[in-house]
Amino acid sequence: MNKLKGWLALVLLLLSWCALYWITGSRTPWNQFHVNNDGSGVSVYLGDIPTQNYDRMGFTKAVVRYAAEEEGWIVGTERGELFLFDNEGRQKWKRSLGVGKLIALCLTPDGKLAIVGEQSAEGRLYAVDVHTGDIRWQYKSADFVGSEASQRSYPSVVHIAVDKENNVYANAYRFLMRKDGSRGYNAKMLAVNEEGKLLWQFPKNEVIDSWINWCDVNDNNGRAVFSTSAYDYREDMKYKDTMYFLDKRTGELLNSTHVPPIPPFDNTVMRGSPNYSADGKYLAAGASDGRGILFDEAGKILWTRSISKPQEVDGAYVNASGRDGFVTPYGVLFTTINTFNRENWQLPTPVEHPSNNSIFVFNTDGTFRYQYMADGTMEEIAFAGRLAACAVGRNVRTHNYKAHGALVLDLETGKRYSYFPTEGPCQAIGISPDGKWLAGVEAPALTPDGKIIGAYRLHIWKNNAGGAR
Repeated sequence: MNKLKGWLALVLLLLSWCALYWITGSRTPWNQFHVNNDGSGVSVYLGDIPTQNYDRMGFTKAVVRYAAEEEGWIVGTERGELFLFDNEGRQKWKRSLGVGKLIALCLTPDGKLAIVGEQSAEGRLYAVDVHTGDIRWQYKSADFVGSEASQRSYPSVVHIAVDKENNVYANAYRFLMRKDGSRGYNAKMLAVNEEGKLLWQFPKNEVIDSWINWCDVNDNNGRAVFSTSAYDYREDMKYKDTMYFLDKRTGELLNSTHVPPIPPFDNTVMRGSPNYSADGKYLAAGASDGRGILFDEAGKILWTRSISKPQEVDGAYVNASGRDGFVTPYGVLFTTINTFNRENWQLPTPVEHPSNNSIFVFNTDGTFRYQYMADGTMEEIAFAGRLAACAVGRNVRTHNYKAHGALVLDLETGKRYSYFPTEGPCQAIGISPDGKWLAGVEAPALTPDGKIIGAYRLHIWKNNAGGAR
């Protein structure tokens, strides 16, 4: 009798598990972080997130960086969760940082701290111990740029840079609605040391009235720089120059640079740049209007190249939006993303621009070397020696669902080194310093015919024995 009761209890337990699985699906605790190894790499499910329309490119967020000392990957998600996974996809620790999206990530040069930026009602900047997952210090960017929940005007720590002394430099901003119904901005640049002491904020006694999306710092020239990216340009804006250069030790404004717009654009917008060369002598920036520009350390233009000239088609201007700019030992690199209608980026375009979804590489004297065109947009780039790892996401014009994945480009030759496909768009990328390991985060997307492709998951790939050197 007791044996029968035991069997009945076991059956009831199994039935309850099956019922729970049927009700909750992939949200069940035992399946949420399932590791799958299909021979081409390891994939780890990161949890349920809202599925975005395929044509709303770039709205799903994730961040991933290689932690060399831990031989694994720091991963931040839209769910406010930060993980450390090893190269086999095994979770070493997890930290729930809050309810916001984790949208920026940088590791200090000594590899001990992960600096994390959040988008939420408080918009926190965190320093997290890479080995343990413990929070070392944190700041609320809402204390610097404000927050208005009623208008969904949430602050974001959108980009982070670090110097060799482990000092942290971060851009924080939020959108706001002006009384006349137009969109405005509140922004700050912050500097914090590795112990969490606020070194300076820029500006001291006011906010930047422009969108600031990117920043960089250089130890050799002692400068920090941020760019403005306000599409909603107004003549009465105070901070309407294109780039601002600060003393990285004090936050003092050294100078600013205005890059005049080109027709049909009202102002010059920089989203994924500028970035300094390692020696601090050069600064590369890609503008949304399709220009790639090389500056000296103080922002003087050395040369400009039109990598995506706006074209008028059927009375509307179309262009491949420029974004990234980097100076590497193998040339000056610029990227373009999808083709957009100048009047409204959500409207379709009759053709693809011949420069879209591409990497362009020039010598430092401005001579052209090569163009590499992918089948989808370059969402992010990470470097390891001569290798550039690229997250390839949506192509909102062709709806080529086979374009998604992780591309590794040999910068020396301009040839594809390796490629790892993903079902959904690849939104984030990381590569180990030796080039032997690659990680990307895939996002789910809803196609125009109502099909969901992909899932929110981390992929870890072995990159054909590396080749970074």
